[in-house]
Amino acid sequence: MPVFTRTNGGVAPGEFISRDIKFVKCTSNAIATSATAVNSDHEIATRILSQYATITIVGTPASDNAIWAVEGLPTDVAGTAIVSQLNTEGNAALASGATVWVVYDGISGTSFA
Repeated sequence: MPVFTRTNGGVAPGEFISRDIKFVKCTSNAIATSATAVNSDHEIATRILSQYATITIVGTPASDNAIWAVEGLPTDVAGTAIVSQLNTEGNAALASGATVWVVYDGISGTSFA
């Protein structure tokens, strides 16, 4: 069995061994309101994100925040940073208006990194 080290392409603590997993958080005033309803802000935000990545986990929104685990999220779309693209689409589509999207590369301790 090979020994995995950083010098031969191995895995370091905190890295994922699958297709580019990211955690995406959206903050918006009403994202947790009626989250299970059809066309809720949470459902709309989920649909926006699903255009750009495979969603593997849909978190339960709370306190104006929602988190998803995704695979294959690009860093940009047609030259626009993905976070800017998500903000633009979220701001236009969600009833609550302003959205703030953050992409995390991993987890560290008890928080996203």
